[in-house]
Parts: sequence; C-alpha cells; structure tokens
Amino acid sequence: MKALNNFFSKSFTPDFIVFFRVSIGIIVLMHFLSFWNDFDLLYTNSSIIPLELHTIYGAYHILTVESILLFLNNFFDDYQSILFFKFSYIFLCLMVISGFFSRLSAIALIILQISFIKSGSLFFYGADFFTSMSLFYIVIFPSSSYFSIQKKLFPTFSESKQSITLCKRLIQIHLCLAYFFSGLDKILGFNWWNGESVWKAVHLPNLYSFVEIGNHIQNPIFYIVLGWGVIIIELFYPIFININKTRKIWLMLTISMHLGIVLSFNLFFFSSIMIVWNLTSYYFNYYHENKIIQANSDTSPSSIY
Repeated sequence: MKALNNFFSKSFTPDFIVFFRVSIGIIVLMHFLSFWNDFDLLYTNSSIIPLELHTIYGAYHILTVESILLFLNNFFDDYQSILFFKFSYIFLCLMVISGFFSRLSAIALIILQISFIKSGSLFFYGADFFTSMSLFYIVIFPSSSYFSIQKKLFPTFSESKQSITLCKRLIQIHLCLAYFFSGLDKILGFNWWNGESVWKAVHLPNLYSFVEIGNHIQNPIFYIVLGWGVIIIELFYPIFININKTRKIWLMLTISMHLGIVLSFNLFFFSSIMIVWNLTSYYFNYYHENKIIQANSDTSPSSIY
C-alpha cells in the first residue's frame, strides 16, 4: 500500500506535457501534409475506392468527411469546401503546437481526424489509432497551462490545479499495457517464434524500405532472433521499464525497435508517435536535466513556466 501511495504521490515537472503537446502536434501536422495532394483521392467523392466500400462494415454511425463536406457545400463549392476542411485541420494543429486553447483544438482535431479515418477505413493503420489517443491525452492533460501562448496572454485563466503526477502515471500505465498485450498476442501464436512474421514483413512487395534487409540476409536464424527480440522487449516492458537499473536500457531497446521499424518498413509516423510516448513517459523527469521535484522543495510546477 505504501509503494502504491508513493507511486501516485511523486511530484514531476510539467516538461513532459510540453514535449508531448508540441511533438504530437508536429507529427499530426506532418502526417496530414504527407497526403495533402492525395486527400481528394482518398476521402472524398472522388476517391479511387468508392466511399460506400469503406463504410460497408461500419457497426455504428459516425461523422464522416463526406457529411462535413456536404454541410460546407451549403456555403462553398466542392473545391472550396475541401480546402476549408484541410486548412482548418492545419490551423488546429498549429493551435495545439503553440498551446493556444490546445485542449479545445485537440477536441476539434479528434473529430476531424476520426471523420476521415472512418471515411477511409481501408487506408488507416496503427498510427491513426495512436494519433486519436494522443490527441485525447492533450485534451485531458493541462496542455495549455505550461510554456504556451495561452499562458502568456491569459495567465490567470491558464492556471491548472490538475495533478501532473496522475497525468504522468496515466500515460505510463497505458504504454505498459499496450506493450504487454502486444507482446502477449505475439507469444500466443507461432509466427513470431519462428521468425515468419518478420520475414513476411521485410518481403512485402508493396512496401518501400530505407534498408532492404530481405535482399541481404536470408539466414532464418536472423529472423527468429528478431522475432523473439520484439516479443521480449514488449512482453517484459512493464517490468524492466519501471526498474531504475534497467529503465535506461529498456528505453533504448524500445526506441531502437521503433527506429528499426522506420528503416525496414518506412512506418515513420507510427514509430514517431511511439517514440514520443516513450520519451514522455520514461525520459522526462528521469534522465533530462529537470529531475523529479523533491517533496520538501519549494519549487512548484506552476512556477517553472
């Protein structure tokens, strides 16, 4: 009970909240800009795959890009409506990055982001789910209360009594559960044991890679070792990332795993989000210059910014 109380009573600086808000805002913006020119071909009535096919298996109704654009067509033509949607998305990303009413902006971003994910269900993958979750954390964190334009312009309005410790612990627990169940799912099957999943991934014909591993390494032992390496990193993440002596090595292993995903599979945005989550959870207040605030210190998080 004492250990649990200590776990939730440690004080942290708000640096991780600032880093998370700015980093996620930049990644979401870059992700959207990466398909700016193809937006019409993916999510509108001009889609290369009819929108009806994306929603044919939808179990519930949700606001889609199509319905938003239909509403905007009451005021603009089709081209202007699409531009309005796209520039609104960019504007909201900049609001999040700058910390100007970032929580309200994140709510609006979640709505817009989910609208085109559900409108193009055949195109989304893990990065889109973690984008939604990241924006949700920006909503529930006191995101605009530290190192933000809102803090400069409206200091009284931006004051927050929200527990930074609970924010820190919440995303740590979420990350530990995500990795544990991902590792558990892999070890329950056999495709990761024998390296088949890794071998298939690096040999996908439609996947561009910075490093063509499959063309240079054919030894099955290599893929078996990689498969078990991923299983061990993910399955034991909740244990070793929370032990002081092993935290740094496990953080480095996890980040290295995601960098390997970037080099091998070119999944830049997914890996970027996961690296940001890891640094937010287990780098800030542990290894950067602003360590955990001591309980008897006169320094309070609100006085730092």
